[in-house]
Amino acid sequence: MSILKKKFGKLKPGYLPKFKDFFEQITQFGGGVEGEKYIKAKSFSNAYELYIYAFFIGLYKDKKVDITEDDKLNGFWEMENWRPITLTDSLITCAIAESNFNMSALEEGDDKFISEQVKLVKKVIESYANGGLELIKNEIDQDPELLEDDMYFIRLLSD
Repeated sequence: MSILKKKFGKLKPGYLPKFKDFFEQITQFGGGVEGEKYIKAKSFSNAYELYIYAFFIGLYKDKKVDITEDDKLNGFWEMENWRPITLTDSLITCAIAESNFNMSALEEGDDKFISEQVKLVKKVIESYANGGLELIKNEIDQDPELLEDDMYFIRLLSD
């Protein structure tokens, strides 16, 4: 099972290029000190935090975006670096549950089979995360003042 955890850790799920400016608008993109996000009026300290958030919004609202092999996705950091680890593990667990992941065949599968199973999960992660990003961005595009509301992202979770 540790080989599976390593493969998930090395994943770099992506987002569609149309969300690049949105990421830069509301995240401390590319790292930085936690306190800088407040100075620069950023809602998230790291891009992966928005990505995790968007995944759960997409999952909760059942909003997926079909990602094809031809889509050129933007990525950021490997999942092994995302924090908190428990939240990242929850994201992976939810994505496994939503995919056609064949857990029982893993013990007998070779490295190629395991890689294919991990790709299935990555596709689910990207699909829901991009769906969530689309929902969030559309709301903010319709009402840009939502970004001024400190409680907007919390309320979005409870809708």
